[in-house]
Amino acid sequence: MDAFRDMVRGWLGKFLLALLSIPFIFFGVETYFGGGAEPTVAEVDGEPITQRLLDRAVNNQRQQLMARMGPDAILSAQQQAELRETVLNSLVQRQLLLKSARDAGYSVSEVSVQQLIRETPTFQDNGQFSAQRYVQVLSQIGETPTTFPLRAREEILISQQVSGWLQSSFVTGAELDTLTRLDTQTRNVRYAEIPASRYAKDVEVSDTDIAQAYANAGLRFQQPERVAVNYITLDRASFLANAKASPEAVKARYDQRVAAVSGAEQRQASHILIAIDDSTDDAAAKQQIDTLAAELSAGADFAALAEKHSKDPGSATQGGDLGFASKGMFVPEFEDALFALAKPGDVSPVVKTPFGYHLIKLTAVRKETPPSFASLESTLINEVRQAQADDAYNKAVESLDANVYEAADLIEPAKIAGLSIAQSPIFDRRGADGVLSERKVIEAAFNEEQSKERRNSAAITLKDGRTVWLHVTQHIAARKQPLPEVAAQLREEVRVEKALKQAMEQAQAWVKRSANEPESAWLPAANVRVQTASALSRSSKQPEAALLAAIFRAPVPVDGALRWSAFALPDRVALVQVTSVSAKPALAGPERQVTQGLLAQNQGQQELQDALAVLRSDTDVTIKALNRAP
Repeated sequence: MDAFRDMVRGWLGKFLLALLSIPFIFFGVETYFGGGAEPTVAEVDGEPITQRLLDRAVNNQRQQLMARMGPDAILSAQQQAELRETVLNSLVQRQLLLKSARDAGYSVSEVSVQQLIRETPTFQDNGQFSAQRYVQVLSQIGETPTTFPLRAREEILISQQVSGWLQSSFVTGAELDTLTRLDTQTRNVRYAEIPASRYAKDVEVSDTDIAQAYANAGLRFQQPERVAVNYITLDRASFLANAKASPEAVKARYDQRVAAVSGAEQRQASHILIAIDDSTDDAAAKQQIDTLAAELSAGADFAALAEKHSKDPGSATQGGDLGFASKGMFVPEFEDALFALAKPGDVSPVVKTPFGYHLIKLTAVRKETPPSFASLESTLINEVRQAQADDAYNKAVESLDANVYEAADLIEPAKIAGLSIAQSPIFDRRGADGVLSERKVIEAAFNEEQSKERRNSAAITLKDGRTVWLHVTQHIAARKQPLPEVAAQLREEVRVEKALKQAMEQAQAWVKRSANEPESAWLPAANVRVQTASALSRSSKQPEAALLAAIFRAPVPVDGALRWSAFALPDRVALVQVTSVSAKPALAGPERQVTQGLLAQNQGQQELQDALAVLRSDTDVTIKALNRAP
């Protein structure tokens, strides 16, 4: 068990945190207890990946992506399609890994799963597992103590399989030295540049050349869908300015607060749980709990029995103590029994919940003391005014929303509400300034009902609390710019391309001569300026990236013999000659160990991708049409 605890505190234990921080990325409760046939988007060796599972995973990944990109980020239709394809591929890979782990004989015991759950910090209070917190956290992600261990077991199997590749990869000392020499290498060079423009005047570009370039452009000249809108905005702030707080309303709100606090209480409970699991069926669990109930009636110590017999890993060592909890923290069967107990020290009859059979002891009760009116008066006044403003604002939104729905445009609704109509410029899915930068507004503007059918939008709540309605006044469908619009641009590009080809042919001729003739015989005719650069590394800021890449592709001197090489850059050709090369000594000590470990991790990642490719080629994987977005 000590070895398992070490694993929990290490890399494997981290996967549970990922499951908790990304709820429903792969599973919902229904994936364990499915309700009939569902549309499938893929099958992996006969195991289906459902439409619902893909939709949930795509939606989750989209939300995370938007959170990283910022609240005003917009995904184009093409980006959303790419995201959907990527997520589906991830689900397929996950299923391949799970199948591979099972085929390889990996398994996880119930004890190991429970121990891992108990060691997870998210389920702990003050460093100790808390059953109360466990249930609370799982409820927030739509899981239960019944479904979550099943989900966790599969993730552990996958983690075991993945670790087999990641942790078994290594880089030899010789490989490390070679990679170090390449990474730390610096070069002294001579180089010259031949601009393509030198040959442009002699280049002829035909209409056929332009037509071919246009045909090869693909989506390059595709213009996005664009719209223009009219919109009206209702501001919440004006309603708050007109709100009044009468003394009667403030006092009534205080009375409500006192009533709520007075009725609230927290109860500290201890319990003994006999779980129903693979090793204990319902009848055996009931027999055990009845025996324990009889022992309690005979005067046995509750805490001692809990520590010895309870199957709750978090509370057993604490004598069954679950701490203080208010209503809503436990499952209904447990909560009803706990709050039915009259006084501290009382023990409930046997209670059955989805976790098994319980005996519950009430150990303490505490109630909140209501605050004084004076301490809350200013807060209550603000709350009353805010409540009045919200009520008036919501009624205004409801009324205006109904008028907008019935109208063909925004003219009459704006007149009734006393609002002015704003006009937008033409914009695409990247949005425009102000209100039009918010994602919800952009999505509404490009919704088919608004953009094509020209219906008024429903009410849209902005980030600052205002509400906006919009009407699309102009819709321009996505299109590829016709050839006449881009012909001049393509003509110049083809001219540069042809000129660059001629420059490259001339440069290669000079390189060929350089192998047999001194520079004095050919370099003057090249009409170029030879420059030098010293101690260039792969991360040097100068020269520009394209030329730097060419310099590090150029051949190094062999036995002191220098060689010229030619490389095509975007608008010119570079002649490059490496005059000398140097590198740092081999790494030693801790730096060598750390670097070797990092390289091994990188290699392990590559080996994992290679293994996934093999698994996919050896497994029957069927991908169906993705014809529905979440």
